[in-house]
Amino acid sequence: MRRMLTGLIASVVMAMSAPVSAQEFPSKPVRIVVPFLPGAGNDVLGRLTAEHLSPRLGQPVTVENRAGAGSQIGVDFVAKSPPDGYTLLWAASDGISVLPAVKDNMPYKVPDDFTFVSRIVELPFALVVSSKLPINSVADLLAYAKANPGKLRYGTSGVGGVPHMGTVLMEKRAGIKLQHIPYRGVAAVVNDLLGGHVDIGFVTPPTIKPHAGSTDKIRIIATTGTKRHALFPDVPTLIEAGIPDAVITAWYGVLAPAKLPAPVLDRLTKDLRATLADPQVQQRLDQLGYTLSPLEGAPFRDFVVNDLKTWTALAKSENIKVEE
Repeated sequence: MRRMLTGLIASVVMAMSAPVSAQEFPSKPVRIVVPFLPGAGNDVLGRLTAEHLSPRLGQPVTVENRAGAGSQIGVDFVAKSPPDGYTLLWAASDGISVLPAVKDNMPYKVPDDFTFVSRIVELPFALVVSSKLPINSVADLLAYAKANPGKLRYGTSGVGGVPHMGTVLMEKRAGIKLQHIPYRGVAAVVNDLLGGHVDIGFVTPPTIKPHAGSTDKIRIIATTGTKRHALFPDVPTLIEAGIPDAVITAWYGVLAPAKLPAPVLDRLTKDLRATLADPQVQQRLDQLGYTLSPLEGAPFRDFVVNDLKTWTALAKSENIKVEE
């Protein structure tokens, strides 16, 4: 009888505790881990999301920067955190669907180690060329590159990032060969584009916008989305310019550790959806040059899996690897 009573009490406690804890979420502050340095575009987006998510959750939502190893450090920290909804990841394509494609022995596994809450925005790139070159269009670029194989230098923020992989994809689609010059961060790429030390580069529209139109040192000849970018409405896309299947975008969103309880996921999804519907948030995203692109739950997970497959296939065919 004592054994039966003990078992009954344990069952009742288990039955009561799980739903109560889920219903009470959140009962303390929530943190969003941004795996990049403070002040970067990723950080600005993460803080914007945190600021407007907080009043909807009814708790402070703080941002914690854990940068390093191409965002791997912060991503891994969240993957190994308790799946309780109080530690979230401001995820970017770099660490989730690109880095695992080019690096062996990753400490986390995509998609298994994560719960996919919501994609927030997507961002294409601007194809920027130095004004020192006789290149005014994509057609000029292709002609010049084919006449001078391997001589045009393109700068990126590092091996295995989206700008690097995107440029390799463009090379493959266009049948050209360029020379890769990796840097440590996008600021150095922009500086050397302005200085004419590298010839071309993929740079996000918000990053290059302050330098466009106010200097004769660079030209923006294309963008890489499915449609023209709002910041550069007169600039054609790569597809419009004649390069097929050349859509190259970065994405950003919110992930949580795997096995997040369904009620907690539902609450986060609902409040993020309301956050993205906020006109103030939409206006700020427009000002920053980001395209709102919400995608929740399983469709978000499927999108990431397909994105990872695309970059993995490209890395394999072009023998691209990031060393430990």
